[in-house]
Amino acid sequence: MSNNPTIKQLQYLQALAAEGSFQKAADKCFVSQSTLSAGIKEMENLLGLPVIDRQSRKKLNFTSFGEEVLNTSKVILSQIDNLTARAQNLSAPLSGPFRLGIIPTIAPYLIPNILPALQKEFPKMEFHIVEDLTTHLIEKVEDGDVDLAVLAFPYETPYLRQQVLYDEAFYVAAPKGLFEKNKKLSMSDLEDHPLLLLEDGHCLRDHALSACKLVPDKNKKTLSATSLLTLIQMVAQGNGITLLPEMVIKEGFLPKNIDLVEFKKPLPTRQIGLCWQEKSMRRDSVQAVLQNLKGTLQ
Repeated sequence: MSNNPTIKQLQYLQALAAEGSFQKAADKCFVSQSTLSAGIKEMENLLGLPVIDRQSRKKLNFTSFGEEVLNTSKVILSQIDNLTARAQNLSAPLSGPFRLGIIPTIAPYLIPNILPALQKEFPKMEFHIVEDLTTHLIEKVEDGDVDLAVLAFPYETPYLRQQVLYDEAFYVAAPKGLFEKNKKLSMSDLEDHPLLLLEDGHCLRDHALSACKLVPDKNKKTLSATSLLTLIQMVAQGNGITLLPEMVIKEGFLPKNIDLVEFKKPLPTRQIGLCWQEKSMRRDSVQAVLQNLKGTLQ
């Protein structure tokens, strides 16, 4: 009888490491918490060593051997995914699950435009949208957990291919009447107003500051939020101004007590583009979806 852990047990362990709790890991794997716990315990019995440090009650910790198992299982599961993807590409091209990553400041505004076109052109594909911050999505593309990601640039992706599709302008969202009607703003016009920004970790924050050549004043009180929707509501309540990309404005769902003000030329912009792993085992599917997105977005 083999003493090797099963693929399912390795998947349980990876989910536990990613989620940080047994319940969340079980939910991710679509099993009960007791099933996941029993699977990991059985793996420990097979290996003859613990992978989880059960002395710590407050926080999930892995033993030093558990860290080795995690690193090895990540490689094993990646190779199995590649093998499965290769077989699928050979037997039924452009079919099966396709994991499309999109950052939160883009997802709500682009998904209604891109998903119907993808589903129409690739009816045999099952599109799974993975919404996450840029740093996490890049890691997932590198690890093969995401096939293709829609990101905002500039952003360094040294181990991945990227292609910018278009530039997107920023606008100022301000409480109604704060600025003169039909006035186009320069950067100096923003200096005397509280600037509302997304929290650290959102690339939109960095892109907006960089594009507008703004440096937050550490001595001045600032407010931040975790989503664009919250920022918009804060502006509507008169808490300050914020910078919004054009795709948000095109949706037309902004409160009536907000003015949208253009900048003087040259307009501050961010870039929208795609990021993928060049040597992906699903490169045929990736390239096909990539071409479709280029046609839709450009």
